[in-house]
Amino acid sequence: MKHLVIAIIILWAAFHFGGMFFSAKDRSPDVAFGRLLDAPQRSIQNPYHNGYFYLIGLMAASPLDPGKTGYEIWVEETEDAGRGASHERKATRADLVFTLSSDTTSSAWEADDPLHAFGKKEAPFRAAANQYHILLARYERWLGMPFDDWGFGRKVVPLGKHILAIHRLYVADGFSVGTMQGLGRLEKELQSWRTVLREAKTIDTKVLAQVLITDDLQLLSRMLSKPVVDKAILAMGLQLTLPLSTAEYSLRWPVRHQVALAMREGSPRSRSDLQQTHQSSNHDWLTEAAHLPIYAFKSIEHPPAHSTMGVFQFGQASHVYAAYYEAIIMASESHSPYLPRMQEVVGTLDRGRLESMLTPRPIEPNWEIFHGELIETDTRFRLASLQIQLRRPSSQTAVPTRLAEVGSQYFDPFTGLPMLWSPTQQKLYSVGKDRLDDGGDPTFDISVPAAVAPTIVKTSARPATTHSRRR
Repeated sequence: MKHLVIAIIILWAAFHFGGMFFSAKDRSPDVAFGRLLDAPQRSIQNPYHNGYFYLIGLMAASPLDPGKTGYEIWVEETEDAGRGASHERKATRADLVFTLSSDTTSSAWEADDPLHAFGKKEAPFRAAANQYHILLARYERWLGMPFDDWGFGRKVVPLGKHILAIHRLYVADGFSVGTMQGLGRLEKELQSWRTVLREAKTIDTKVLAQVLITDDLQLLSRMLSKPVVDKAILAMGLQLTLPLSTAEYSLRWPVRHQVALAMREGSPRSRSDLQQTHQSSNHDWLTEAAHLPIYAFKSIEHPPAHSTMGVFQFGQASHVYAAYYEAIIMASESHSPYLPRMQEVVGTLDRGRLESMLTPRPIEPNWEIFHGELIETDTRFRLASLQIQLRRPSSQTAVPTRLAEVGSQYFDPFTGLPMLWSPTQQKLYSVGKDRLDDGGDPTFDISVPAAVAPTIVKTSARPATTHSRRR
């Protein structure tokens, strides 16, 4: 009798487990989870007029059209991903014809006084500007093009390393002509890359935009740290350093992109070795350029559909992921300093006892890393703006008082409190990602040098005589 009861229990468990396991493959995802897979609407129908493709084909051979070449690369990458093909792409499209290193401009770009360095006639970037005039002309054209990211659900490798080199050469060449020419190019740069940041549908594109924006802001901050600054830089600087908007902060499409990738990669067909190499190389460069942890891109991967977690995500676990991702999206768009953890969401949902026992804790993608990078980018905008605002004469003597009066839009987004001031180092700083005050130490805090305008001394009128008082 005892053995019979045990056998019945085993058969019952096998029946329910097997039914859940196999039927999960045939069930549709939760409705809310399914909405995550909906592709975004495209605002540009002609790919040849889209700056997204022009940027992909920017380094193609001079006779080729970058927009057409970029679109062909995108089509080939997409088709190869579907077929699992391993053939090499055409050399004129896949292999870079132009190669430009950011080292060409690094000595002037990273100088303590970049304006002085840009003006030197013997600066090495001047020869490079003549040699790569085709790339500079292409980049100038790209800055004026509309941008619509077509990378959703695909793995098309952007050429981040080479774009960084071109962008530096473009700005440096402008400042070598004159301050107004350089400022005009810097303005185009920041406006264009903020558009990319706002329109990014993949995390790769969003991180690339942040790298370029941060590079421009660090250059601007070094210019603003000098005792004497051109009035044109101060006037235009305030317009260039507005804090990030809700759309720029949003992780909506990058999150959904990762889910779409996992669903697409759920089939047995794998991507080609060549594509995997390109993807890995690009992530390595973005990780280094953005100072991300080496595991950053791996940490946000959604479990593939063919994995064990992928099977159960079509059961009640799909509710968990749908709610978790929606909570992340809402938090990122509300400028929250923290993103919710999955456990906070799981605790509010009713999951079956058997499923909770088999998969007690679904794999949690770590989006906090990339959310922290967006907050840091916003912080750099605010610090650069404060560098300008502190140059204005004020009746307030104490710098902390002035920082408290500028308004919450320029407070430290990591804490919601005013930015900090180090009188000994003459630095403005944010507490940074660890949210600890380290006195402006650039290893932990985000700091910029600042020149403070002298205090306005209010002079009182001469005391009246006794005779005049009576009158």
